Amino acid sequence: MSKIMNSLILCLILCSTVIYSGCISNQTEEKKVTELTDIDQHIITKVSVRNGMSGDLSTTNDRVKIEKLISQLDRYSLEEKGNQEPMFGYRYSIKFYSGSSKISNIVIVDSKIMQVDEVYYDVIDLPLDITTIDKIVGSM
Repeated sequence: MSKIMNSLILCLILCSTVIYSGCISNQTEEKKVTELTDIDQHIITKVSVRNGMSGDLSTTNDRVKIEKLISQLDRYSLEEKGNQEPMFGYRYSIKFYSGSSKISNIVIVDSKIMQVDEVYYDVIDLPLDITTIDKIVGSM
C-alpha cells in the first residue's frame, strides 16, 4: 500500500512540475520601447523622422513634440520576433539624438511590427496607432 501511495505522490509531483514548467515557458517577455533603448537614460535633444512612403525628412528639437512621440511609442508592448530576416519598406524611421550622438533608431515597419536598434519586434495586443503618429510627425 505504501509503495502505491509513494508512486502516486511521485507521479503527482512529476505532473505538477511538467505543467508548471510548461506555463512558464509560454510566458512572453514583453517590453516597452523605453526598456529596449537608452532614450529614457538621456536628454533627447533632437529627433529626425524619415517617412518611408514619401522619403520626406522631418527634424525637431522641440522637447514637447519629442516627449509626445516617445510617450506614443511607449504605449505598446513589444515581443522580439523569432524570425529576424530583413524586411523591406517601412512607414517611419525615427532617430533619437542627445547632442550630436545618435542614441537609438526605431523603425515602424507597419502597425504590427517595429524594429528597435536593428531587432524586429511584434506589437502585442494593440496595433500601433499610425494616425496619431502621422499627426505627431506632421507637426514636426
